[in-house]
Amino acid sequence: MSLVSNGVKLKIKNEWFSWLTIIIAAIVGWWAYPQLPLKVPSHWGISGQVDGWTTPLGHALGVPAMMLGLYILFLLIPILEPRRKNFQESFGFYQMIRNFMMAFLLFLFLITTWTGVTGQPLRIDVIVPMAVGVLFILIGNYLHQIKSNFFMGIRTPWTLSSDTVWKKTHHLGGYMFVIGGLLFFTTPLWPTPLNFCIPMLGILLAALVPIVYSYILFRQEQK
Repeated sequence: MSLVSNGVKLKIKNEWFSWLTIIIAAIVGWWAYPQLPLKVPSHWGISGQVDGWTTPLGHALGVPAMMLGLYILFLLIPILEPRRKNFQESFGFYQMIRNFMMAFLLFLFLITTWTGVTGQPLRIDVIVPMAVGVLFILIGNYLHQIKSNFFMGIRTPWTLSSDTVWKKTHHLGGYMFVIGGLLFFTTPLWPTPLNFCIPMLGILLAALVPIVYSYILFRQEQK
């Protein structure tokens, strides 16, 4: 069974993973709610210390609701995308990112719930950068496969105006994302605040270098 949204075929059998993560999050929230303390840790600083809290109800409902909202947003993207054919050809990347984001949110919800219920500390300052590093490396390895579209990839005025600029920019961007992901993996090796600054360098490499490169390519193409 399948649905067709704006020319993009959504197979129902591909939706089960997102449904499962939302259901698990809802069940865990329902189970944990009566066992949570009055102040539930919700944010950790760069030193790994808790610096933000929420209520038991906010914790039990907040993340499952966020996951549901993200899932709906991902369902809307194919409907809104103007470049239907290109998006359809990049659908595998779209599915990978969606599944990773749903799994990542569920993973964070599970470990923060465990911390709230048991009171046992976790190295969130290590766990989260490692997960982000995995995401960056996955993106880097698949980035060159994305066709020009308005919702995925390195979308600048210059990449969207030229398929050649798009292709070359995403080829370089793939390397930048992998390097950025590897920098995230080094987080446990650095003292505070370098454990924050080094991963931020990875984000800057992945974000700024391809943008500047796309502009240079575009200017060269116009000559």
